[in-house]
Amino acid sequence: MVKSIWVDYLGAEIKFVQGRKHRSRVAEAGRDHAETLVMVHGGGGHLETFARNVVPLARHMRVVAVEMLWHGLSDCPPIGESTLAQVTEQVLDIIDTMGLGKVWLHGEAGGASAITPLVLDHPERLKGVIWETGIGMAFKEGGIEPPRAPVGGIPMGERTLQLLDNPTWQAVKDRLLMVMHHDHPERVTDELVDVRLAHYSRPSTNDGQRRYYQYSTSGKGRRFLASEERIAQIKLPTLVLWSDGSGGNGPDAGRRVASLIEGAQFKVLRDCGFWGHWEHPEVFNEAVRQFVMGERVT
Repeated sequence: MVKSIWVDYLGAEIKFVQGRKHRSRVAEAGRDHAETLVMVHGGGGHLETFARNVVPLARHMRVVAVEMLWHGLSDCPPIGESTLAQVTEQVLDIIDTMGLGKVWLHGEAGGASAITPLVLDHPERLKGVIWETGIGMAFKEGGIEPPRAPVGGIPMGERTLQLLDNPTWQAVKDRLLMVMHHDHPERVTDELVDVRLAHYSRPSTNDGQRRYYQYSTSGKGRRFLASEERIAQIKLPTLVLWSDGSGGNGPDAGRRVASLIEGAQFKVLRDCGFWGHWEHPEVFNEAVRQFVMGERVT
C-alpha cells in the first residue's frame, strides 16, 4: 500500500525560510547529524517531490530539501538573464540563513541544471555534488546518443504551458506521467496529482511557472550552460545518478558526465523515469547515503 506524502514526511519540519532576498519553502530533518545534504527538485516540481527521501536520509545526515523559486510556495521573483544563477543565489541564501556550513548538494533534472553554476563558481561552499538525471552542461555534438522522444510526444515545457492555461486534474496527471517510467503510470498517485493541481491553480504559482517555462522553452538560457571542458575542472567528490527510462538523454549522458570528472562515481537508476528518487526511493536513498558517508556506491 502506498503511503500518503504526509505520512512519509512525518518527522520532517516543513517551513518557510526568509533569506536576505527570497522566501523559500523547505523540508528539514536530521538536524543533529554532522553531514548536511541540500536537495533541489526539477522543473515543474515542488517540495512534495522529496517526501520519500527526506526522513529516510535524515537517519544518517541532516537533510534540507528546497522548493525552487517560481515553484510551489516559494517566491516568484522576476526572471533575470539566467534562472540558473537565480537558483544558485537562492540556495546560497538558504545555506547562509540556516547556518548550514559546507554541504553536500543534490539536484534533479531541472534542479540538476540549476545547481551547476553553484558547483562551478562556489566549490568552497560544498563537500560534494550529486547530479540526478540532468546537468547544466552542453554536451559536445556526437558525444551522446540523440535524446529520446518525450513521453506523450509533446515536449515537457510546451505541455506545462498548455496545462497552466487550464489546470485540470487530467492535464496535471498527463504532465506527471512524463517524469515517471513509461511502463509504470501507477506511480503517479491521485494524491500527487491533487497536490500539483493545488499548486498550479494558485495564481502566484501559476504565474511563476508560466514565466519559468516561457524562459526555458525560449532557449535564452542555453548560453549559460557549462562546457564539457569546464565540467572537467571540477575537483569535488561527485556522484552521477541517471535513470534509464526517462524522456530525453539516456544513461550514456550520465556516463559521459561522470567520465569528465576525476574520481566521479556513476550509477544507473533502473526502471525509472526522471523521478528515480520517487519511483525507487530505497535504491536512491542508499546510493546517496553511501556517497555522503564516504562509501563506494554500489
